[in-house]
Amino acid sequence: MEPTASALSSIANLVKTIVGAGTLAIPYSFKSDGVLIGILLILLAAVTSGLGLFVLSKCSKTLINPRNSSFFTLCMLTYPTLAPIFDLAMIVQCFGVGLSYLVLIGDLFPGLFGGERNYWIIASTAVIIPLCLVKKLDQLKYSSILGLFALAYISLFIFSHFVFDLGKGKLTDVLENDICWWKIHDIKGLLSTFSIIIFAYTGSMNLFPMINELKDNSMENITLVINNSITLSTILFLTVGLCGYLTFGNKTSGNLMLNYDPNSIWIVIGKFCLGSMLILSFPLLFQPLRVAVNNVIIWLEITFGNADPNEDTQVSEYTRASNLRPISMTVDDPTQSNALATDATSYDEQDRLLPNGNLDNGSIEIQGHDGGTMAVPVDNEHHAPFVKSRFYWITAVLLISMYTLALSVQSFALVLSLVGATGSTSISFTLPGLFGYKLIGSDSLAVGKMIPPRDRFYKRCSLLLVFYGLSVMFLSLYVTLFNAPDNA
Repeated sequence: MEPTASALSSIANLVKTIVGAGTLAIPYSFKSDGVLIGILLILLAAVTSGLGLFVLSKCSKTLINPRNSSFFTLCMLTYPTLAPIFDLAMIVQCFGVGLSYLVLIGDLFPGLFGGERNYWIIASTAVIIPLCLVKKLDQLKYSSILGLFALAYISLFIFSHFVFDLGKGKLTDVLENDICWWKIHDIKGLLSTFSIIIFAYTGSMNLFPMINELKDNSMENITLVINNSITLSTILFLTVGLCGYLTFGNKTSGNLMLNYDPNSIWIVIGKFCLGSMLILSFPLLFQPLRVAVNNVIIWLEITFGNADPNEDTQVSEYTRASNLRPISMTVDDPTQSNALATDATSYDEQDRLLPNGNLDNGSIEIQGHDGGTMAVPVDNEHHAPFVKSRFYWITAVLLISMYTLALSVQSFALVLSLVGATGSTSISFTLPGLFGYKLIGSDSLAVGKMIPPRDRFYKRCSLLLVFYGLSVMFLSLYVTLFNAPDNA
C-alpha cells in the first residue's frame, strides 16, 4: 500500500493524539504550580516529549526499510526478550485512556440531552466502531480535523471568556489576590500536577504509523511534523492553562468546564464539542492498542511456537524464527558500503541501494545465533501482520471489554493517574531513550565508521531520557498513591 499522508494531515493526527480531554486539566496545574513554574513545566514537558519523538524517528532510520518501523520492530531489534513488556506498556496506556474516554462520554452527554449514562456510552458505538475498523491512520485525518475544530472552539471560548471578563474589570480581585505569579502555591500539588502535564503530551503511540504513511518520510520532514505538532500543542496548553487559571484563580477545578455557568448556551456547545472530541479521539488510541495486542500474540507464537506451520505462511515464518534474535541490518556487498556511510537521515533515499533484496517486499531480517539471516514478513501497515481474521476478533474483544468496563466503572480518576504515571512515561521517555541509546549511530558502526559527534550527542540525550522517564514514573506513582491533593 503506497504511503499517502501529507505533512499537514500528519500534523493534524499527531496534534489530535497529543491534545485530548487532559487539556482541560492544565489550568488546575497552574493553580498548584503558579504562573511562572507552570509555564516552565509545560516548556520542560514540551522539550522532553519532543525529544522522545525525535529519538524514535531517528531509530526508525536504522532499519533496512524505515517504513517498517514500529515499537515491535525496534523492540525485536534491541531487546527482543523484553518485547512483550514494552507492548504491555502501550496496552496499559491506550486501553486506560480509551476506557476513561468512554466513561467521560457517559458523564457528559446525559447533562446535554438527557437519558441514561449507559445509553450514551452504548450509542457512541455508532461512530466509534466504524472508525475503529479503519486500517490506516491517515484515513482518520478527517475525524482528526473535526476533533481539532471542536478543541479550537473550546480553546477560543476559554480565551474569549477571559478577555471579556478582563475588559469588564471582573477579574481585578482574582488577579490581585488569588494568582500566584512567581511562587509555588502547593508543593504537593506541583508534584501531582506535573504528571498531568506529562500525560497531556503523550503522542508517541501514533508516531510510527505517521512516519510509515508519510509520502516524504525523510528525517527533515518528520522533524518538521514533530516540531509543528509540539509547538501547536504547547501554544494551546499555555493558552487554555493561563486563561483558565487567571479567570478563576484558586477556584479552578480539575475539569475547567465545571467552572463555567452550566446554563450558558456557549457552555452547552462547548460540552458538546468536548464529547465529540472524545469520540473522535478514541480511534486514534485504539489503532496502537490493537497493534500492541497483536504484537504480544506474535511474540508468544515466536517464543512458544504454538502456531501450526501449515496454517498460515506468515505465522509460520515467525514461528520458525523463534530462536533467532534479533532483527538486524546486514551489509553483504562491500561495494555498497558507501550507501550506508551516509547520515541516517538519508536512509529513505538510499534504501533501494542496499543489497538484501527485501526492502520493498514487506519483510525484516532476523539474524540467528549461527550468523545466518532470514526474512520475516511485515504487512502493508508496517507492523506484525494481522493474519486471517485476527484484525477483527482483536477489535471485537477489545471493544467489548472496554465498553463492558465503561458501563460499570463510575470513576476512573485513580486508574487514569496510574496509567499516566506508568504507560505515558514508558512510551514517551523510557522506551525512546532505550532504543536511541542502542540504535543511534549503529548505521556508522555497521560499516566500520566512527559515530558522528551529532549522533553521540543524541545517544547521550537518549540515556538522559531513560533516567528522566524512570524518575518521573516513580515520582508520579508515589504522589498519585500517597500525596494526591484531595480536591484533584
